[in-house]
Amino acid sequence: MWAIAKRELSFYFSHIVGYLVVGSYLIINNLFLWFFDTQYQLLNSGFGDLNSFFEISPILFLFLIPALSMRSFSEEKSNGTIELLITKPLSSFEIFGGKFIGITLIIIIILLSSSINILAVFALIEDQSKFDWGSLFSSYLALILMCLSFLSMSLCSSIIFRNQVSSFLMASLLCFGQFFLWDLFAYLLSDPVLYQFISDIGIQKHYFNLSRGILRLEDVIYFLGLITIFLILGIDLLKSERTLI
Repeated sequence: MWAIAKRELSFYFSHIVGYLVVGSYLIINNLFLWFFDTQYQLLNSGFGDLNSFFEISPILFLFLIPALSMRSFSEEKSNGTIELLITKPLSSFEIFGGKFIGITLIIIIILLSSSINILAVFALIEDQSKFDWGSLFSSYLALILMCLSFLSMSLCSSIIFRNQVSSFLMASLLCFGQFFLWDLFAYLLSDPVLYQFISDIGIQKHYFNLSRGILRLEDVIYFLGLITIFLILGIDLLKSERTLI
């Protein structure tokens, strides 16, 4: 499993593609947070926090993570190397887990590089003791869990499609739907019980609960459950590929 993870990690940082994807994210993120005069600019918020960063992150990551994941299995299928991979003495769990861990490490690198925003905000506020570290921890936990949810969905899409563009589009649609559409459907309902049920299915409510510093076990369990569902689905999809060989 670790060998596959290292292979996935080395691909991105031995080719310009990885640097372009990561660099594009950091540039766009910092432009919105520090330069563009929008609702996300930290200097306009008037508060010594990173709420704007956590508000814009779902939008950026629902494109970034499918872009990172689209080649994981799609390229293997288009190059004909998927047969070599799944006939090795590795279980479907080890193959999928290796890919998952590899891209997770890339996501962690991206999040660590974006932590410069913490230092910048911390230096700007007058009374640095007022910085809410507990809320920051909860917000980063929400962001990591959301990213892993997007990743598990994106890898499933990469297994299904041979074409990387198709994989990217389907993964982006899945991430967008799971984050935004359930809440949109819920707003159309007048029954409060049904509204609550539909809203709970989507990521948005659970993500913003955690990112606002409300650390609830049910939100964490939701994310872990969603990740587990798509991990199981991905492993089953890989097992189906084995039967076709």
